[in-house]
Amino acid sequence: MVCRAAEQQAPVAAVIMEKKLGHLELSTNEWTLMEQVRAVLKPFKVATEALSTDRFPTASAVLPLKYVLMSHLQPSTGDLQELNDMKTKISADLEKRYSHIKDAFMLLNTASYLDPRFHRLIHLARDQQQEVHDKVHREMSLIAEDEEHVEDEEGAGTAKETQHSEKTALSAMGSLFGDVYRQNAGPGGTLDIGTVLLQEMQMYETETPLPTDSNPLRWWKMSRAKYPHLAQLARRYLSIPGTSVRAERVFSTAGMIVNKKRSALDPGNVDHLVFLANNL
Repeated sequence: MVCRAAEQQAPVAAVIMEKKLGHLELSTNEWTLMEQVRAVLKPFKVATEALSTDRFPTASAVLPLKYVLMSHLQPSTGDLQELNDMKTKISADLEKRYSHIKDAFMLLNTASYLDPRFHRLIHLARDQQQEVHDKVHREMSLIAEDEEHVEDEEGAGTAKETQHSEKTALSAMGSLFGDVYRQNAGPGGTLDIGTVLLQEMQMYETETPLPTDSNPLRWWKMSRAKYPHLAQLARRYLSIPGTSVRAERVFSTAGMIVNKKRSALDPGNVDHLVFLANNL
């Protein structure tokens, strides 16, 4: 609305004069202020469009976008006082919505870390970055423990099947030595899972960030073998929508499908129709 009014300044002024609505006419300072307001609000329009997509991860971009918007809202000595007041109020509202004490703060930052566009977390202080790293490491450890548990169950099943088989010289030697030479392994040996996970995170953190217009899902598809535990976390967190836009679209689609003439549709058929409408 502001952009359109600024573009049509001359026709608007002509209509106001023709209709003798002088009390609605804007002064030169007000038109100047409108131009500056348009410049301030433009990044918010871009951010809104970016977070409204349903084809790419959005939760991971919320706090990086907030960081960019906050830097854009710094008061300037060349701006009108009204504009600086506007910037201050918007900044205060953003800080309140995405405060460190909010539960969503760590979730959003974890999603940002798992997005190869933002994984360096430059929008956070050093101590906050460490908090995110520790959280990711803990969750990776849980994934590794689950995998180990599954492997143990499979191994136990295999052992029961072969427990009556004849022992070879190598199997006898294995039972004698056990894991003595595998513990505290040096270079070339078997590392404990905690060290493996740390190395995986360190390798990931040295990756050059992707351009912000790249698709992180395609990157993870190609890199999941290199970072197996991080890839599993990325699948969990990058699927989280950053806004409710997608849900609202689904409700709108359902509203067009279930109308007065189709009010007796079976709930299962409604689910199928909504799915097809949103995915074909």
